[in-house]
Amino acid sequence: MSTVAIVTLAGDLHARVIRRQLQDVHDVDVAVVASDTLSGAGGLTWSNVAGPDLTLPTEDGGTVSVADLDLVWWRRCHGRPTVPVGVTDPQMRKLVVKDNRAGLRGLLMAGFTGTWISDPYATERAQNKILQLNVARRVGLTVPRTLVSTDPTAVREFTRAHGGTVIAKTLTGLLGTSLEAGRVTLESLDDDAEITVSATVYQEEVPGTDHLRVMVFGDTVHTARIRSGELDWRLANDMEVEPVAIDQRLGDQLREVTDRLALRMGVFDVKLRPDGEPVFLEVNPQGQFLFVEGMSDMPLGEAFADFVVGELASARGRVLA
Repeated sequence: MSTVAIVTLAGDLHARVIRRQLQDVHDVDVAVVASDTLSGAGGLTWSNVAGPDLTLPTEDGGTVSVADLDLVWWRRCHGRPTVPVGVTDPQMRKLVVKDNRAGLRGLLMAGFTGTWISDPYATERAQNKILQLNVARRVGLTVPRTLVSTDPTAVREFTRAHGGTVIAKTLTGLLGTSLEAGRVTLESLDDDAEITVSATVYQEEVPGTDHLRVMVFGDTVHTARIRSGELDWRLANDMEVEPVAIDQRLGDQLREVTDRLALRMGVFDVKLRPDGEPVFLEVNPQGQFLFVEGMSDMPLGEAFADFVVGELASARGRVLA
């Protein structure tokens, strides 16, 4: 029996659904490691001398041996960690969080020899939107005209060149906080101090109401069309979601972006112009996909479990039952 670890946040729906699918359908043993509840859980052990096994605490209160793991799904590792109330000093609480994260990552990087979905360093690197846009353009995808800047003059000139209104969004985002993209006008960009506070993404607005949520799981591509008049469809109350097929060239380009970012999976946001031209917006290395299944009946949980089993088979050079 193969053993998979899902490193995520406590109570993650995706982890629960995929664990059930892997265990019940594919006879794969799955351990869930809650990266945000390491403090106080015990069970994290590494040593460079003979003695204790390398172990990680599991969400159900047990432990899993790193030596037994064939695959790690590195899903979520930057939530809001819990720290025992007895640790009251703010700096010490920060230290506890940092040391537990370093212990988790270091133990796996040093002791795990199996397959990643996806490698933690590749995942962190791929989250940078500047890198994403650069890679997407290199593979031939259309990307919005974009400026990332803290320079008030450059921001105003860019906005003026695009009709006086652009889309502003954060460069990295913040897990657990809804930071939607929004329109900004030239008139609103009158505070130099505000513009210089943080690097911000400014883009031309891509017209249209059709968005593609494209899930690349290894070599397979699953696409849903989300129809919404909202700039950010995540905030829409009336969006329509349905499975669609995209042309092979677009699918190949998105797989190429995934490969160039050294990822094994990626969840893409693409917008269709009124003439049907797809425009790459961004890729989330560990994006949500089960909400698409819930709104369209696409069997994405099953598809992802099949992908995991395929990764296990590829790593072992054989087909699993």
